[in-house]
Amino acid sequence: MTGCHPVVTPQRRWRLVAVAVLLVLVVLLGLALRPAHAAQLALTAGNMTNVSVSDRCTETVAATHGTITGGAATTVRVTGMGEACGGRDLALTLYGQDGAVVTSTTSTLAADATDATTLIVPEYAPASVAGAAVTIGTWGVPASWTYTPPVSSPLATCTVLNDPTGTKTCDVTDVRIESWGYPEPNAYNFYATVTSPSESQDVEWQVTLNLADPAFEVSTALADSNNGVQLAPGWSCSAMPTVELRGRSDTSTQYVGGGSSYTIWMLGRSASEPTSGGSLFNCS
Repeated sequence: MTGCHPVVTPQRRWRLVAVAVLLVLVVLLGLALRPAHAAQLALTAGNMTNVSVSDRCTETVAATHGTITGGAATTVRVTGMGEACGGRDLALTLYGQDGAVVTSTTSTLAADATDATTLIVPEYAPASVAGAAVTIGTWGVPASWTYTPPVSSPLATCTVLNDPTGTKTCDVTDVRIESWGYPEPNAYNFYATVTSPSESQDVEWQVTLNLADPAFEVSTALADSNNGVQLAPGWSCSAMPTVELRGRSDTSTQYVGGGSSYTIWMLGRSASEPTSGGSLFNCS
């Protein structure tokens, strides 16, 4: 039995094509009118945080230890800063050869900060320090470290100032430190007697004190004295740990010899941070 297939006329074929095209257009139109997923996301205003970053106030600094007593120090002097560093926090860390922290501190620089500042730190041994790390404000600043071994000299030595021939001599004897407790409980008296074997009172003297000597147990930051001595011309705190003293012509302490001697007197404090005094020198 032979099957029969309907005859598709050209008119019918075009109707089928038109219906198919219409269906495609309807689908595309529906997709175009449907909202995108991204458009359905709720948008909220973000919070903007204002961050203020100060510029580096200096390119490099140098650090060195304060006066060494018995191999230890409690201060660090930092130089190389300018006015732009004023008011910022300075963080200092001293580290050893193995990278371990030797001592550290943080301090706020004065608003009118000058080139240098002296920081009080926990006691440390300067000889064990290999380097320094410094930040000022939010910036790390390259820092160099300088260690100067203590002066190897006696606690007190005497030099004759008016003897070009080298025949006159002077000496320092009876060097001692005694607790006094006035005007503060931590006050100490320092004594040293200047003498000369000269037959006449004609030896003009100068005594050099080595404050790095372990025997000098008093803070070297500052000291008072009476009118009997004065600092040698040109002496400044940069010469520490040595102090140079001379007698005075107006108080008749300038010369010794001929049976005449003079006893130097200084008043110091045992505190690491003396809060008063300094009539003779103040290097705090």
